[in-house]
Amino acid sequence: MKTVTAMGVDGLVVRHSASGAAQQISEWVDVGVVNAGDGTHEHPTQALLDAYTLIRQLGSLQGRHIVLVGDLTHSRVFRSNVKLLPKLGAEVTVVAPPTLMPSGIDSWARDAGFETSWDLDEVLPKADAVMMLRVQKERMQGGFFPTPREYTVGYGLTRDRLSLLKPDTPICHPGPMNRGLEIAADAADAASSLVLDQVSSGVAVRMAVLYHLLAGEETA
Repeated sequence: MKTVTAMGVDGLVVRHSASGAAQQISEWVDVGVVNAGDGTHEHPTQALLDAYTLIRQLGSLQGRHIVLVGDLTHSRVFRSNVKLLPKLGAEVTVVAPPTLMPSGIDSWARDAGFETSWDLDEVLPKADAVMMLRVQKERMQGGFFPTPREYTVGYGLTRDRLSLLKPDTPICHPGPMNRGLEIAADAADAASSLVLDQVSSGVAVRMAVLYHLLAGEETA
C-alpha cells in the first residue's frame, strides 16, 4: 500500500478477503480509504446504496419494517445494514436458520436495535421491504444446512412466499443472486423487485463517496 501511495494516488478503494483489512490499511497510509468489502466484516457503500434505493421507493424509512433474510454469518452486507438502517428510523428484523445466525447476535441486536427470528413465514407479512442475502457457499466449510432444497423450503423467497407479502412490497438483493436457492426467479423479476435499482443507485452513491473523499470538505 505504501508503494501504491508513493505513486501519488489520492485515495484507495480496497476490497479484501480479510476482515479489518481496510481499517489496517488506513493506519498505514495518509490518503483516504474506501472499504469496498472486507471479509465477513462490512460493506459500507452497499448499505448506503440499499438505504438510498429504499428511501427513493418508500419516501422515508422512519417506522418502516425492513426484513433481512439469509446467510447472516458470512454476510458483510447484513453487518453494515443493521448499523445504518436503524439510524434512519427503520425497524429491522433479521431472519436466518440457527446455523447461520452469528455467534452472540442476541446481545448485538439489543445494542444495535434490531430483532432476530428463525421463522420467515411469520415475519414476511409484517415487512415493508425484504432484502434477501446471498448464500455464500464459497465461504462455508462444513454443513450449515442439510441440502440446498431444504434451505429454499425454509428460507427462500419462493413463488408461494410472495403471497405472504403486502402488495407491492419492495424486494432487494445485493447480488449476485443464487436464483432458485435464496430467491426464486418470480421474486427476482417481480414488478416490485428493486434489484436493478440497487445497481443504478450504486453508481450514484459511490460517485458521492468519492466526491466527498477526494473533492469535498475534509470533515465529510
